[in-house]
Amino acid sequence: MSEIGDEVLARAAHVLVATALRVAEGERFVVVGDVATMPILAALERAGRAAGAEVAILRLDQLKSYSTNHSGERPHKVLPDGVRRAMLSAQASVFVASAARAESSMRDQLKHIVGACRGRHAHLPGITPAAFAAGLVTDQSTIAASGSALLHLLEVGREIVSTSAEGTNLVVHPGARRWVARLGAIQPGESVVYPTGSLCVAPESVRGVFAATASLGEFFGARERLLREPILFDIDEGIVKRVRCPGSPELVRDVEAMLAVAPNSERVGLVVLGVNPSAPAPVGAVAVDQHRPGLHLVIGDPQSTLTAAGWSARTSFAACQSASTVHVDGVPVAEGGRLLLS
Repeated sequence: MSEIGDEVLARAAHVLVATALRVAEGERFVVVGDVATMPILAALERAGRAAGAEVAILRLDQLKSYSTNHSGERPHKVLPDGVRRAMLSAQASVFVASAARAESSMRDQLKHIVGACRGRHAHLPGITPAAFAAGLVTDQSTIAASGSALLHLLEVGREIVSTSAEGTNLVVHPGARRWVARLGAIQPGESVVYPTGSLCVAPESVRGVFAATASLGEFFGARERLLREPILFDIDEGIVKRVRCPGSPELVRDVEAMLAVAPNSERVGLVVLGVNPSAPAPVGAVAVDQHRPGLHLVIGDPQSTLTAAGWSARTSFAACQSASTVHVDGVPVAEGGRLLLS
C-alpha cells in the first residue's frame, strides 16, 4: 500500500498524460520506472489506457544491458535494449525511475532518441510518489496562462522585491537579461522536466537576505527534506557572503563547503518565480517547491545555454521559500504561496 493514495496518484497521472503529453487514442505510450516508483507506474499505465493508447511499462531493475554484462544489475550506463526498442516506436513517454549519477549517460541516450524520433517526453528522474502527487494537480494550460501573464509584467519590470516573515528581504534587478519560461509545453522532439511551472532569469544584481524555509537541493537538501528552521543567505553583489542557521550547524558547514567548491559556486545563478499552485504547502523537495508561487534562488550555475549568462559554475543547488511576498515594480504578484495576478 503506497503512502500516497491511488486516487491522488491517478489525478496526477491524468494531468501529466492528458494535459501535458496530450496522449491520444492509438498512440504508443512508454513509461520507464523501477521498483521504487511502482505506484506511479501503475497510475500512468491506467491513465495511458484511459486515453486509448498502447502502453508499455518498463522497469530498469528488471532489464539487462550491455553495460551490466547482461546481468540485470544496475547501474545501467547504456540504455537497455528493451527500452531502446520501445522508445523508437513511441509517440509519448515518461521517465520516473531513480536518478543514479552513474546512469546519467543512459538517460541522455533516452532523450537523444526522443529528439531523433520526434517523441513527446516528460522527464521526472528521482521523483517520489509524494512529489508526483503534489506537483501535478494543476493542468498545463492553466500554468501556461499564469506564467504568460507574469512574464508580460517581468519583461518590462526593473525591480523585484521579495520579503517574508522568516527574514527574506531581497532586491533583484534583472536588467536586460532574458527570462526563461518553464511552463510545461511539450512539443514533438522535446524532453521537458516535470513537475514544472516557473520563470527564471540570471539576474544583473541581487542583494539582501534570503531565507530558505522550504527545501534545498543537493545531498544536504535530500537529507534535510522539509527544513525545520530557516537557513539565511546574506547576499551582496550577487554573491553569498554568509550562511546562518543556528540550529543546524552541520547543514551550514555543508552549504558553505558547496559554496567554496569552485569559482562562481557562491554566486546567485538564477532567480526563480514559481507559478504552479498545485502544492498548497511545501513538500521538502525542490522538484516541487521551486515552482510554488513565490521567489526562489538557484545558487551556482546559471544555465547559460538557456539564460545567455556570461559565466558558469561547476555546482548549483536550489533554495526555496515556503511563502513570500513578491512585488514587481511595486505591483504585488505573489503572497503566502498564492499568485495575485488578475
